[in-house]
Amino acid sequence: MTAKEAKKAKVDVVETKPCSITLNIEVPHSEVLNETEVVYRKLQSVAQVPGFRAGKSPMELVKKNFVSKAKETVIENLIQQTVFSSLKAHGVAPINYPVIEEINFDFDKPFIYRMKAERHPEFKVKDYKGIKINKESREITDALVDKRIDDLRERNARLEEARAGIVSETSFVSADLNCFLGYEPIAELSAKNQFFDLTSPQSLKGFKEGLIGLKKGEEKEIKISMPQEYPNKKIAGREVMFKTRVNEIKEKALPALDDEFAKDLGLTTIVELKEKVKEVVSAEEKRRGEDETDKQIIEQLLKSNVFPVPDSLIEEQLDYLVKRMEKRFVEQGGSKNEWAKQAKEMRPKYREEAEKNVRLSYVLNSVAAEERLDVTDKDMADELDKLIKANTGKEDEIKKYFEENKSSIAARLKEQKIFEFLVKEAKIKETKVKTSA
Repeated sequence: MTAKEAKKAKVDVVETKPCSITLNIEVPHSEVLNETEVVYRKLQSVAQVPGFRAGKSPMELVKKNFVSKAKETVIENLIQQTVFSSLKAHGVAPINYPVIEEINFDFDKPFIYRMKAERHPEFKVKDYKGIKINKESREITDALVDKRIDDLRERNARLEEARAGIVSETSFVSADLNCFLGYEPIAELSAKNQFFDLTSPQSLKGFKEGLIGLKKGEEKEIKISMPQEYPNKKIAGREVMFKTRVNEIKEKALPALDDEFAKDLGLTTIVELKEKVKEVVSAEEKRRGEDETDKQIIEQLLKSNVFPVPDSLIEEQLDYLVKRMEKRFVEQGGSKNEWAKQAKEMRPKYREEAEKNVRLSYVLNSVAAEERLDVTDKDMADELDKLIKANTGKEDEIKKYFEENKSSIAARLKEQKIFEFLVKEAKIKETKVKTSA
């Protein structure tokens, strides 16, 4: 049956929804007969039947021996010949191949099948111009810069022998531990040269307090009530005793705030360090403001443009979100087996986020279409030039990367253009905010 003849099929709409349509297709019996004849002739040309050379078998034997194969092929061919023309007749461009839900086939009757096809939602994007934004612009004060420099000193601090020689709340302690429940040793809580940072919260309540005041080489018995939720049920909720010996007591020594400290960080003077830190903080504040603006724009777009989106695209986005979470989980030390236990619970929790992401994609693309925001060849050439300049000496690698990732780079640039347009059209109310250290 040709594409023109496919129009002979009778098409009835069973159900129509914003993102899907279900059709009942009836192919006339005459077309079933024609297609059956074509299929059997092709089967005869290759059929191997005992007593006959390949392709020379009588048709009656071919029809007797290959009825199942013929039925399967006729069904497949008739669906291929009618499925898209039937959708086109109803103005539907399917997102993916339709789902065939029911098949009713007999060589001696019209062929009837039912299919469901997902389609893109029809909507008119609205309220994307003049979005009201409340933007806080934070002042970069000297106190804030000084706080960042103090943080740098903290990260570059060294541990030195404690001058007072006594454990305090800010000490770093190395100790031997022997744990007992009554007279029974508890191996899992015993250790040699166990390190404790007493500036951080401790997992066992009261242990830090038990160490404070001890000197190097001093021993002490510290009694602790174990948490009720402790994994080892034998000692959960019970009192254990730690025979503790302090081996070392150290304290944090911050680097001096001088030119030497700046040189250690690759700069020349402390003045230059302060200027550099101020630049970094200003850049961070600029990015924070831009991110907050984009976030408010997204919220308003989703609030103003509510419409159903295809389930299959939601599922694809959900797959992406869950795989991204799995990657982070494994990178942080979790096992794939542990993740498998959590994965099923993740999908329902993140379905709403997936739906919003899909809907936002439709909205942004609709804005781009309305405002003719396209990525030009010049945009792509400028982006390539920027990447090459930022990676001196790696021109060939960058060009290869660019060629392999053209579509994703173009998508990113398009999204960037869309948000630049939305920000330009937005009504932004800026409020100056002083930031404390």
